[in-house]
Amino acid sequence: MGTKLELFILPFSGSKASQFDAFCADLEPYIKVNTIEYAGRGRRAKEPFFTDYGLFMDDICAYINEHRDNSIPYALLGYSIGGFFVYDLVAKGYVAQPKHLFICACENNKEEISPISRLPEEEFWDRVIKLGGVDKRLIERRKFLKLFSRILRADFNIAEQHRFMSTDKKIDCPVSVLFSETDTPLVNVRRWQEVCSRQITYYEFSGDHFFILEKHKNVAAVVKKALGMGD
Repeated sequence: MGTKLELFILPFSGSKASQFDAFCADLEPYIKVNTIEYAGRGRRAKEPFFTDYGLFMDDICAYINEHRDNSIPYALLGYSIGGFFVYDLVAKGYVAQPKHLFICACENNKEEISPISRLPEEEFWDRVIKLGGVDKRLIERRKFLKLFSRILRADFNIAEQHRFMSTDKKIDCPVSVLFSETDTPLVNVRRWQEVCSRQITYYEFSGDHFFILEKHKNVAAVVKKALGMGD
């Protein structure tokens, strides 16, 4: 049997597409996976960071439209800040309605993201660490954090421009929200229901903000089950 569906992944802040390789391998061969590489890192390291949210979203939309196989259904998965991006892709009409939407490690509080991208270095890292969006291995080697400052600041600058709008269309496809109670508690992620017309399915994982890295097989099993491709 051939590929049944295509999945586009929008990663967390500061990440490279290659960090999702193990997860992608768990989904093959029936799901064709495209992990989107944000400008300024990985295979797009020579490209400048986007500073305007609209242009950033246009870039994501163009990538999906260029690489999407229109002969099969497709789904979107957003991790952390990627959750806001996949929401906007659908709610603001950038892309056609997907078969399924996965939002991972991302709270919906309908409030503007606290601006931290322009804070002084030490204060910036204090806030990022408090948010829980930094790999604990980096925190233990704090002197290396500055190496990632430019990428993280660029990603936060984009995320801070995200807005829930009154003109947003309600998400009208099946939605799964994956979360860790110690990172994005259920009481907070349940607010995604406010912008979705169908009942959301919630999946809890143990671990921190980056549970997909350590529990990629478990996350892949949930994705396949939700897409009707479980073993």
